Amino acid sequence: MDTRHFVIIGNGPAGNEAAATLREHAPHVRITVIGQEHAIYYRPNLLPDFIAGRLSEDDLHVKPLDFYKEKNIKLRLGQKVIDVNFANREIVLEHKEVIRFDGLILATGGKPRIPEHLQVFEHLMLPLKTLPDAKAWIQKLQQIDSILIVGGDLTSLCFTKALLSMGKKVFFMIQGGAFWPVRFDADIHDSVSRALTKKGVEVIESENIKGITKISDNEIVVNTETRKLTVGAFGAFFGLMPDVKFLARSGLTIERGIIVDERLRTRFEGVYAAGDCAQVYHPGIRDYWVSIGYRNARNLGKVAALNLLGEQVTADVAAPGIFQFDEITVNTSWWTEF
Repeated sequence: MDTRHFVIIGNGPAGNEAAATLREHAPHVRITVIGQEHAIYYRPNLLPDFIAGRLSEDDLHVKPLDFYKEKNIKLRLGQKVIDVNFANREIVLEHKEVIRFDGLILATGGKPRIPEHLQVFEHLMLPLKTLPDAKAWIQKLQQIDSILIVGGDLTSLCFTKALLSMGKKVFFMIQGGAFWPVRFDADIHDSVSRALTKKGVEVIESENIKGITKISDNEIVVNTETRKLTVGAFGAFFGLMPDVKFLARSGLTIERGIIVDERLRTRFEGVYAAGDCAQVYHPGIRDYWVSIGYRNARNLGKVAALNLLGEQVTADVAAPGIFQFDEITVNTSWWTEF
């Protein structure tokens, strides 16, 4: 009997695809998926439609709880990993429980990035990355009519469409950093600005926020270098950063993500990284690349699982949606689709 225990940290597309692949190819191993959120696996790219009322919460879910029972996959939700000891092959949870593993896939995804100089105002900003974020927006939008969106990534653009469909007044401040890892230039700025203006959005021609002041629960004043703007809410979409802070002293090599080779292997035997948290080396282009988007994350999760089981699969960079940024090659599925 196969007594190996494979653990996946992350309950998103990469982690769930990895779990399903492991079970398909290794029917008797123990599989544990650890997710920090309490919600079962859902598609975060559909959250704008959920906020707009076009989808129910059930519509967001990809797999029901019965799937994990049928596949004998242990799903641990609402569990935060605070440390990983690779020498002892142990995971430490926030409540001090220790979980041993024989193989590990890190699929922790990304978390909203707030620029350092604006972190003092973070309590006045609303991101949209998780289901709880979406529910906070639903509650807020019942009380306000105007929103300032600061961003430029796919989520901010799709959310803007959803807000317009709800009859809200949207101001948009384009932030070059939100496009990372896509290279931001004047052409991209102009094309996004034209598209937003055509849809009825007022584009704020400034990138610098000097201050944010709360007037009341449903009114804030945002000072830019060109104007003072009073709105009901501030939508913060400055892009994502890999959610790997808990691994800072683990011994992994981390730059813009966890450094892995073309087979998604880290420097530790039997430990892989997949999805938004991984920075992948590709021998064909002799460079590192990062993956953006739901479909790409699923693909990397499958590759990581197959290689954990002993196969030799390379995480290829697909031809569509390839960009170069600061010596990093980007495989993104959203920029050319919007």
